[in-house]
Amino acid sequence: MKVTPLLGLAVSLAACHATPRETPAGARTAISPASLEEPLDLRKAPCIGPPNATSFAVYLHGMDAASPSEQEMTNRSVLVALAQARSLRVALPRAEMECPTQPGSICWGWSFDDVELEGATSIVRAAAEKCFGDRPATIIGFSNGGYLLTNLLRTCSLKDKLPRATHVITVGAGMMKGPLGSKPESLVGCGDMTMLVGDKDEFNFDPTGNLLQNLRSRNAAVREIRFDGGHLLHRAALDDALSAIAR
Repeated sequence: MKVTPLLGLAVSLAACHATPRETPAGARTAISPASLEEPLDLRKAPCIGPPNATSFAVYLHGMDAASPSEQEMTNRSVLVALAQARSLRVALPRAEMECPTQPGSICWGWSFDDVELEGATSIVRAAAEKCFGDRPATIIGFSNGGYLLTNLLRTCSLKDKLPRATHVITVGAGMMKGPLGSKPESLVGCGDMTMLVGDKDEFNFDPTGNLLQNLRSRNAAVREIRFDGGHLLHRAALDDALSAIAR
């Protein structure tokens, strides 16, 4: 991976060999509270990770079907693993805007004008509040979700729209043709961003790094991590990005 600087065994054995106790006829078996808990429905879950987590994030999906697609479910399985390993609580909001070129699909924005940015970020703020209150959080955006975050940074509106965001990580959102807009001329103090870029991403990999170079030309606080992979959440790369932020 290339990083460019600037997102009781004894108890178990006893249980295996214990002699089962017979339950008298007609007696009721006690049910522990844990056994009453519903298993996590990852397709519908608004949050994942321990409620007593020590770190917090919001994950923004890419352009997706109204119900999470298989690609989205694969990405969520990566988040589940990281949430368990890192004591991380993750909010999983769903976009509400219909993508103009893909009927039946939802996305966080298309032109990313002021109306779209406000609509999308209001959903992000509400999801964070529901899952972990007013705690500061990293915002992770995949594909279209990553382009939302990029637009917030490049317009210097990230801190205004998502004031509790400490850092943003984009994944599979590294493509930009042409230059940035003329304003603002400087992106100093507009937020910190890590770009995760798969060098086999068939949709959004730009080997020239045009977006990265344009952001750096405006002195944005941005770094890139390239990984060997395609258009997906890459567990090791995302773990590296989260570890760098935590330091």
